[in-house]
Amino acid sequence: MRTDVNNNPTAFTTDIAIDAGLLLGVDYVAGDPFFDAQNRKYFTAKLLHDPVILTARVIDVIGFQTHAGNVRWTYINFPHSVWLALTPDQKRDVIGWMYQHEGGELLKSLFPNYGEN
Repeated sequence: MRTDVNNNPTAFTTDIAIDAGLLLGVDYVAGDPFFDAQNRKYFTAKLLHDPVILTARVIDVIGFQTHAGNVRWTYINFPHSVWLALTPDQKRDVIGWMYQHEGGELLKSLFPNYGEN
């Protein structure tokens, strides 16, 4: 899974990493390439440090919607204010739910409530 091989529970792209202010070579590197339905090439961000903390940082900055108001992940859409009001443990649980939805397996130990949602 792109999540597991890139240490990235939500499989976000390098474009999202850039938008969120993560630093190339410090927080992430370009991971596995993939193509969207229009055959555009993207790269999964391969996270270099704690994937839960980095993913929470990304969502803290960019939220669940694009600048145009579209959802970033088709299976989840929180108002940004709701996300920002969550505790770190609650954010971890949401990210764990997203990871489960993405089909991840190898990072399960990071999410104590994995599979309970």
